[in-house]
Amino acid sequence: MKEIHAQLEGPDAEPGRVAAADVARIILGLERAIAQAAYLVLGRPRRGNTGRHSQAIESASRLRFVGSQRGSFIGVLALADSADLSDEELPISVADLSSMAFNRLLDEITSDDPGTDSQLAAAVANMASELGIGDRNNSITLIDETSAVPGGRRRAKIDAAVRERMQRISERRPDTRDETLVGVLFEADFEGNTAKLRLASGGVVIVSFAPDLADEIQEALRSQAGIEGVVHYDTRTTQARTVELRAIVRNVQLALHSEAFWQPLDFTALQNDQDTTGRVDPDDLAIGDLTEDERRAFLAALTTWQSASPPGVSYLPTITV
Repeated sequence: MKEIHAQLEGPDAEPGRVAAADVARIILGLERAIAQAAYLVLGRPRRGNTGRHSQAIESASRLRFVGSQRGSFIGVLALADSADLSDEELPISVADLSSMAFNRLLDEITSDDPGTDSQLAAAVANMASELGIGDRNNSITLIDETSAVPGGRRRAKIDAAVRERMQRISERRPDTRDETLVGVLFEADFEGNTAKLRLASGGVVIVSFAPDLADEIQEALRSQAGIEGVVHYDTRTTQARTVELRAIVRNVQLALHSEAFWQPLDFTALQNDQDTTGRVDPDDLAIGDLTEDERRAFLAALTTWQSASPPGVSYLPTITV
Protein backbone atom coordinates (compact mmCIF):
# COMPACT_ATOMS: atom_id res chain seq x y z
CA MET A 1 0.00 0.00 0.00
CA LYS A 2 1.44 3.36 -1.05
CA GLU A 3 0.61 6.14 1.41
CA ILE A 4 0.39 9.78 0.49
CA HIS A 5 -0.16 12.73 2.82
CA ALA A 6 -2.23 15.85 2.18
CA GLN A 7 -1.22 18.58 4.63
CA LEU A 8 -3.68 21.45 4.91
CA GLU A 9 -2.35 24.61 6.59
CA GLY A 10 -4.36 27.51 7.93
CA PRO A 11 -5.86 29.05 11.08
CA ASP A 12 -8.41 26.24 11.49
CA ALA A 13 -6.49 23.47 9.74
CA GLU A 14 -6.00 21.04 12.58
CA PRO A 15 -7.90 17.98 13.82
CA GLY A 16 -10.90 19.05 15.87
CA ARG A 17 -11.20 22.38 14.06
CA VAL A 18 -10.88 21.55 10.37
CA ALA A 19 -14.21 21.45 8.55
CA ALA A 20 -15.36 17.94 7.69
CA ALA A 21 -16.37 19.27 4.27
CA ASP A 22 -12.74 20.30 3.63
CA VAL A 23 -11.57 16.77 4.37
CA ALA A 24 -14.02 15.48 1.76
CA ARG A 25 -12.92 18.19 -0.69
CA ILE A 26 -9.30 17.10 -0.33
CA ILE A 27 -10.11 13.48 -1.17
CA LEU A 28 -12.51 14.21 -4.03
CA GLY A 29 -10.29 16.95 -5.46
CA LEU A 30 -7.25 14.67 -5.41
CA GLU A 31 -9.18 11.87 -7.09
CA ARG A 32 -10.18 14.18 -9.93
CA ALA A 33 -6.62 15.48 -10.34
CA ILE A 34 -5.11 11.96 -10.29
CA ALA A 35 -7.63 10.85 -12.90
CA GLN A 36 -6.55 13.66 -15.24
CA ALA A 37 -2.88 12.81 -14.62
CA ALA A 38 -3.58 9.15 -15.39
CA TYR A 39 -4.80 10.10 -18.87
CA LEU A 40 -1.47 11.85 -19.45
CA VAL A 41 0.46 8.81 -18.22
CA LEU A 42 -1.43 6.53 -20.59
CA GLY A 43 -1.26 9.01 -23.44
CA ARG A 44 -4.93 8.36 -24.07
CA PRO A 45 -7.55 10.85 -25.23
CA ARG A 46 -10.27 11.92 -22.84
CA ARG A 47 -13.87 11.54 -23.92
CA GLY A 48 -14.79 15.06 -22.91
CA ASN A 49 -18.41 15.19 -21.75
CA THR A 50 -19.48 12.09 -23.65
CA GLY A 51 -18.88 9.46 -20.98
CA ARG A 52 -17.32 8.38 -17.71
CA HIS A 53 -13.68 7.57 -17.13
CA SER A 54 -12.52 4.17 -18.27
CA GLN A 55 -12.31 1.40 -15.68
CA ALA A 56 -8.53 1.73 -15.45
CA ILE A 57 -8.70 5.48 -14.76
CA GLU A 58 -11.46 5.12 -12.18
CA SER A 59 -9.63 2.33 -10.34
CA ALA A 60 -6.27 4.12 -10.37
CA SER A 61 -7.69 7.40 -9.05
CA ARG A 62 -9.70 5.90 -6.19
CA LEU A 63 -8.24 6.85 -2.78
CA ARG A 64 -8.78 5.30 0.64
CA PHE A 65 -8.79 7.37 3.82
CA VAL A 66 -6.33 5.83 6.31
CA GLY A 67 -6.35 8.43 9.08
CA SER A 68 -5.01 11.81 10.16
CA GLN A 69 -2.05 13.19 12.09
CA ARG A 70 -1.76 15.92 14.69
CA GLY A 71 -0.67 19.47 13.99
CA SER A 72 -1.83 21.14 10.80
CA PHE A 73 -4.38 18.75 9.39
CA ILE A 74 -2.61 15.91 7.61
CA GLY A 75 -4.85 13.43 5.86
CA VAL A 76 -3.22 10.03 5.40
CA LEU A 77 -4.48 8.48 2.18
CA ALA A 78 -3.70 5.31 0.27
CA LEU A 79 -3.40 5.02 -3.49
CA ALA A 80 -4.92 2.09 -5.33
CA ASP A 81 -2.89 -1.05 -4.64
CA SER A 82 -4.43 -3.63 -6.98
CA ALA A 83 -1.85 -5.69 -8.85
CA ASP A 84 -4.41 -6.60 -11.51
CA LEU A 85 -3.75 -5.40 -15.04
CA SER A 86 -5.79 -2.40 -16.06
CA ASP A 87 -8.62 -2.75 -18.57
CA GLU A 88 -8.32 -2.80 -22.35
CA GLU A 89 -5.18 -4.97 -22.13
CA LEU A 90 -2.89 -2.14 -21.03
CA PRO A 91 0.45 -3.59 -19.92
CA ILE A 92 0.41 -1.81 -16.56
CA SER A 93 -1.20 -2.64 -13.24
CA VAL A 94 -3.74 -0.40 -11.56
CA ALA A 95 -1.30 0.19 -8.67
CA ASP A 96 1.50 1.26 -11.03
CA LEU A 97 -0.85 3.54 -12.96
CA SER A 98 -2.03 5.13 -9.71
CA SER A 99 1.53 5.73 -8.49
CA MET A 100 2.70 7.11 -11.84
CA ALA A 101 -0.34 9.40 -12.05
CA PHE A 102 0.31 10.83 -8.58
CA ASN A 103 3.96 11.45 -9.47
CA ARG A 104 2.85 13.17 -12.69
CA LEU A 105 0.52 15.36 -10.62
CA LEU A 106 3.44 16.41 -8.38
CA ASP A 107 5.52 17.13 -11.50
CA GLU A 108 2.89 19.47 -12.92
CA ILE A 109 2.34 21.32 -9.63
CA THR A 110 6.06 21.98 -9.06
CA SER A 111 6.87 22.80 -12.68
CA ASP A 112 6.76 26.30 -14.15
CA ASP A 113 6.24 24.84 -17.64
CA PRO A 114 3.54 26.90 -19.42
CA GLY A 115 2.73 23.77 -21.39
CA THR A 116 1.07 22.12 -18.38
CA ASP A 117 -2.02 20.20 -19.45
CA SER A 118 -5.03 22.54 -19.18
CA GLN A 119 -7.47 19.93 -17.86
CA LEU A 120 -5.07 18.78 -15.16
CA ALA A 121 -4.47 22.43 -14.25
CA ALA A 122 -8.24 22.91 -14.01
CA ALA A 123 -8.55 19.99 -11.60
CA VAL A 124 -5.82 21.43 -9.36
CA ALA A 125 -7.29 24.96 -9.54
CA ASN A 126 -10.77 23.68 -8.68
CA MET A 127 -9.50 21.76 -5.66
CA ALA A 128 -7.59 24.82 -4.44
CA SER A 129 -10.64 27.01 -4.97
CA GLU A 130 -12.96 24.64 -3.09
CA LEU A 131 -10.49 24.54 -0.18
CA GLY A 132 -10.19 28.33 -0.14
CA ILE A 133 -6.42 28.26 -0.66
CA GLY A 134 -5.18 31.82 -0.29
CA ASP A 135 -8.34 32.80 1.57
CA ARG A 136 -9.49 30.78 4.58
CA ASN A 137 -6.66 28.21 4.20
CA ASN A 138 -3.03 29.04 3.45
CA SER A 139 -1.92 26.02 1.44
CA ILE A 140 -2.14 22.28 0.90
CA THR A 141 0.99 20.18 0.46
CA LEU A 142 0.92 16.76 -1.23
CA ILE A 143 3.59 14.37 0.05
CA ASP A 144 4.74 11.05 -1.40
CA GLU A 145 5.62 9.01 1.68
CA THR A 146 7.45 6.32 -0.32
CA SER A 147 9.75 8.55 -2.37
CA ALA A 148 13.38 9.18 -1.51
CA VAL A 149 14.78 12.44 -2.87
CA PRO A 150 17.65 14.63 -1.64
CA GLY A 151 16.44 16.52 1.41
CA GLY A 152 13.60 14.17 2.30
CA ARG A 153 10.28 13.01 0.92
CA ARG A 154 8.96 14.36 -2.35
CA ARG A 155 6.32 17.03 -1.95
CA ALA A 156 4.38 19.64 -3.92
CA LYS A 157 2.83 22.71 -2.31
CA ILE A 158 -0.31 24.39 -3.62
CA ASP A 159 -0.54 27.96 -2.31
CA ALA A 160 -2.21 31.11 -3.61
CA ALA A 161 0.43 31.61 -6.31
CA VAL A 162 0.10 28.04 -7.60
CA ARG A 163 -3.69 28.30 -7.53
CA GLU A 164 -3.54 31.45 -9.66
CA ARG A 165 -1.06 29.90 -12.11
CA MET A 166 -3.17 26.76 -12.52
CA GLN A 167 -6.28 28.88 -13.05
CA ARG A 168 -4.58 30.83 -15.85
CA ILE A 169 -3.44 27.63 -17.55
CA SER A 170 -6.90 26.06 -17.25
CA GLU A 171 -8.43 29.02 -19.09
CA ARG A 172 -6.08 28.58 -22.01
CA ARG A 173 -7.67 26.85 -24.98
CA PRO A 174 -5.43 23.98 -26.13
CA ASP A 175 -4.28 23.63 -29.74
CA THR A 176 -5.97 20.23 -29.86
CA ARG A 177 -8.55 18.61 -27.66
CA ASP A 178 -10.43 15.33 -27.63
CA GLU A 179 -14.13 16.14 -27.58
CA THR A 180 -17.42 16.03 -29.47
CA LEU A 181 -18.71 18.79 -31.75
CA VAL A 182 -22.40 18.90 -32.63
CA GLY A 183 -23.63 20.21 -35.96
CA VAL A 184 -24.91 19.34 -39.43
CA LEU A 185 -22.66 17.49 -41.88
CA PHE A 186 -22.62 18.60 -45.52
CA GLU A 187 -20.45 18.66 -48.68
CA ALA A 188 -18.71 15.32 -48.20
CA ASP A 189 -15.74 14.57 -50.49
CA PHE A 190 -15.44 10.79 -50.55
CA GLU A 191 -12.28 10.88 -52.65
CA GLY A 192 -10.46 13.24 -50.30
CA ASN A 193 -12.17 11.76 -47.21
CA THR A 194 -13.33 15.13 -45.90
CA ALA A 195 -16.64 16.76 -45.07
CA LYS A 196 -17.87 20.00 -43.53
CA LEU A 197 -19.66 20.41 -40.21
CA ARG A 198 -21.82 23.48 -39.65
CA LEU A 199 -21.97 24.31 -35.93
CA ALA A 200 -24.94 25.89 -34.16
CA SER A 201 -22.90 29.11 -33.93
CA GLY A 202 -22.71 29.22 -37.74
CA GLY A 203 -19.03 28.31 -37.90
CA VAL A 204 -17.82 25.60 -40.27
CA VAL A 205 -15.32 22.90 -39.31
CA ILE A 206 -13.49 20.61 -41.74
CA VAL A 207 -13.93 16.93 -40.83
CA SER A 208 -11.36 14.39 -41.97
CA PHE A 209 -12.30 10.72 -41.77
CA ALA A 210 -10.86 7.29 -42.50
CA PRO A 211 -12.21 5.44 -45.58
CA ASP A 212 -13.96 2.85 -43.38
CA LEU A 213 -16.15 5.64 -41.94
CA ALA A 214 -17.40 6.79 -45.35
CA ASP A 215 -20.72 4.90 -45.06
CA GLU A 216 -21.43 6.51 -41.68
CA ILE A 217 -20.65 9.94 -43.11
CA GLN A 218 -23.06 9.25 -46.00
CA GLU A 219 -25.87 8.29 -43.59
CA ALA A 220 -25.27 11.34 -41.38
CA LEU A 221 -25.24 13.92 -44.21
CA ARG A 222 -27.70 16.81 -43.87
CA SER A 223 -28.72 15.74 -40.36
CA GLN A 224 -27.54 16.81 -36.92
CA ALA A 225 -24.87 14.58 -35.43
CA GLY A 226 -22.10 14.58 -32.87
CA ILE A 227 -18.61 14.38 -34.35
CA GLU A 228 -16.27 12.77 -31.82
CA GLY A 229 -12.55 13.06 -32.38
CA VAL A 230 -9.44 15.21 -32.06
CA VAL A 231 -10.42 18.84 -32.55
CA HIS A 232 -7.79 21.34 -33.74
CA TYR A 233 -8.21 24.98 -32.71
CA ASP A 234 -6.96 28.25 -34.13
CA THR A 235 -4.54 29.47 -31.45
CA ARG A 236 -5.35 33.10 -32.21
CA THR A 237 -9.17 32.99 -32.31
CA THR A 238 -9.62 29.76 -30.22
CA GLN A 239 -12.19 28.62 -32.81
CA ALA A 240 -12.39 24.98 -33.88
CA ARG A 241 -11.01 24.57 -37.39
CA THR A 242 -10.64 20.86 -38.12
CA VAL A 243 -11.52 17.56 -36.46
CA GLU A 244 -10.07 14.11 -37.03
CA LEU A 245 -13.15 11.91 -36.85
CA ARG A 246 -13.17 8.89 -34.54
CA ALA A 247 -16.90 8.21 -34.28
CA ILE A 248 -20.27 9.70 -35.16
CA VAL A 249 -22.84 10.06 -32.39
CA ARG A 250 -26.33 10.13 -33.92
CA ASN A 251 -29.11 11.92 -32.09
CA VAL A 252 -32.48 10.23 -31.60
CA GLN A 253 -35.46 12.55 -32.02
CA LEU A 254 -38.23 11.67 -29.60
CA ALA A 255 -41.79 11.98 -30.83
CA LEU A 256 -43.60 14.98 -29.34
CA HIS A 257 -47.23 15.75 -29.92
CA SER A 258 -47.31 19.53 -29.74
CA GLU A 259 -51.06 19.79 -29.22
CA ALA A 260 -50.99 17.44 -26.23
CA PHE A 261 -47.96 19.23 -24.82
CA TRP A 262 -49.71 22.60 -24.71
CA GLN A 263 -53.09 21.33 -23.58
CA PRO A 264 -53.82 22.63 -20.05
CA LEU A 265 -55.00 20.03 -17.54
CA ASP A 266 -56.22 20.65 -14.02
CA PHE A 267 -55.35 18.31 -11.15
CA THR A 268 -58.54 16.25 -11.49
CA ALA A 269 -57.97 15.77 -15.22
CA LEU A 270 -54.40 14.63 -14.54
CA GLN A 271 -55.72 12.11 -11.98
CA ASN A 272 -58.20 10.73 -14.49
CA ASP A 273 -55.60 10.64 -17.26
CA GLN A 274 -53.18 8.66 -15.07
CA ASP A 275 -55.91 6.57 -13.44
CA THR A 276 -55.00 7.51 -9.89
CA THR A 277 -57.03 8.79 -6.96
CA GLY A 278 -54.24 10.75 -5.27
CA ARG A 279 -54.85 8.82 -2.06
CA VAL A 280 -52.14 6.74 -0.43
CA ASP A 281 -52.74 3.42 1.28
CA PRO A 282 -50.59 3.30 4.45
CA ASP A 283 -49.99 -0.40 3.81
CA ASP A 284 -48.07 0.59 0.68
CA LEU A 285 -45.79 2.79 2.80
CA ALA A 286 -45.05 0.18 5.44
CA ILE A 287 -41.46 -0.40 6.48
CA GLY A 288 -40.85 -4.02 7.34
CA ASP A 289 -38.90 -3.56 10.58
CA LEU A 290 -41.21 -0.95 12.17
CA THR A 291 -43.11 -1.95 15.26
CA GLU A 292 -46.86 -1.28 15.37
CA ASP A 293 -46.32 1.58 17.85
CA GLU A 294 -43.68 3.16 15.59
CA ARG A 295 -45.98 2.86 12.60
CA ARG A 296 -48.88 4.54 14.43
CA ALA A 297 -46.58 7.33 15.62
CA PHE A 298 -45.34 7.91 12.09
CA LEU A 299 -48.87 8.13 10.66
CA ALA A 300 -49.95 10.42 13.50
CA ALA A 301 -47.09 12.80 12.76
CA LEU A 302 -48.02 12.92 9.07
CA THR A 303 -51.66 13.59 9.90
CA THR A 304 -50.69 16.40 12.31
CA TRP A 305 -48.46 18.03 9.67
CA GLN A 306 -51.22 17.77 7.08
CA SER A 307 -53.83 19.35 9.41
CA ALA A 308 -51.44 22.20 10.24
CA SER A 309 -51.16 23.27 6.59
CA PRO A 310 -52.66 26.69 5.73
CA PRO A 311 -56.16 26.64 4.23
CA GLY A 312 -56.09 25.60 0.60
CA VAL A 313 -52.50 24.32 0.82
CA SER A 314 -51.72 20.62 0.87
CA TYR A 315 -48.17 19.39 1.27
CA LEU A 316 -49.07 15.71 1.50
CA PRO A 317 -51.63 13.43 -0.14
CA THR A 318 -54.71 12.61 1.94
CA ILE A 319 -54.06 9.64 4.22
CA THR A 320 -56.82 7.36 5.39
CA VAL A 321 -56.20 4.82 8.17
